[in-house]
Amino acid sequence: MSKLVVLDVDGTFLDSISFFEKVIGEYSLEQGLPHPDIQAIKHGYGNPHDHDFGWGVSKEEQLRHLNAGFRLLDRYEKSGILHLMPSLFDGVEESLIHMKDLGHTLAIITSKQEDALLHSLARHKVDRLFSAYRAFNDVKRRNEKEKPAPDMLHSVMRELKFSPEETVMIGDTTMDIRMGRSAEASTIGVTWGAHPKEHLVNAGAHHIVETEFNDLVPVIKKIFD
Repeated sequence: MSKLVVLDVDGTFLDSISFFEKVIGEYSLEQGLPHPDIQAIKHGYGNPHDHDFGWGVSKEEQLRHLNAGFRLLDRYEKSGILHLMPSLFDGVEESLIHMKDLGHTLAIITSKQEDALLHSLARHKVDRLFSAYRAFNDVKRRNEKEKPAPDMLHSVMRELKFSPEETVMIGDTTMDIRMGRSAEASTIGVTWGAHPKEHLVNAGAHHIVETEFNDLVPVIKKIFD
């Protein structure tokens, strides 16, 4: 029986974390800011008012710079210059196809801009595998709150006609896990992205995958057995 598998993008199936570190360093230099604390950004960007990113500015200003850095990352991804675009983690396409072959429906929830998301999916030839997505644009377009609020996940479940019991949320950050838990879905945290295992566990992840993307498939099978 078909179930709903919802995935985050950056740090979950797109290897963009190290690329983001490079982009945010370049952005800081251009803005005349000190090189930020990359680990603090990785661990705290979902709740920037509680973290000092080492930019030497107010929490309000660092949030503005953080958002500008993410938008710069999106522009690089759409540039068409191959060395400026993140790649998929090993085994992603094969694993997504395997999930589809098992009868599952795939969807995406991301904080990326919609045009950058669609460009990345098309470039990596995995766009055909997803039945729905929610991106940063849906905050205004659909009046949906961002992660960790459950709005976007509830919205996808309604669109594709799945219940929380039939849904799993997969992501590399506490925001993904907290969103999934708030929506009463199952959750899988992956440790190759932004947040370490301890943070994902503390956020309430039902399952943790620490090895590689391929190993998500047996965990999904176990959840829905």
